Amino acid sequence: MSFKLWASRDWRRTMIVSYEPSKTNREFYASIDDRDHEQTTERATQMRARGWQDLDEVGRWRTRLPETDPTAPATLARMIVTDLRARGTVCPDEVTAWDISAGDNGELWVPGIGVDVHPRRGPHR
Repeated sequence: MSFKLWASRDWRRTMIVSYEPSKTNREFYASIDDRDHEQTTERATQMRARGWQDLDEVGRWRTRLPETDPTAPATLARMIVTDLRARGTVCPDEVTAWDISAGDNGELWVPGIGVDVHPRRGPHR
């Protein structure tokens, strides 16, 4: 189950947010493409301060948190908001969730996400 977040002030960058129930620890997961930045020690410090855990081989920062950690959803939400603000976002109206998917398991509705979703699905967005 996942969705992508797009921020209008950093429109070229997409953040992926997901919950992976098939993984061993049923992980909450987020990643963001950061290939357009030079990956220096200073950049790593900056990204880790936002809450990102590691950088993969193609330039995406990732964070994985186990479902068994009761603070995981709040921790991931704080990291996402911190990163969006660091990239210039000032209000929820500047953020859109899209490509909302439950994979082959049906539709995933996110009425409490707090940002606009695309495409909209009736009165629940």
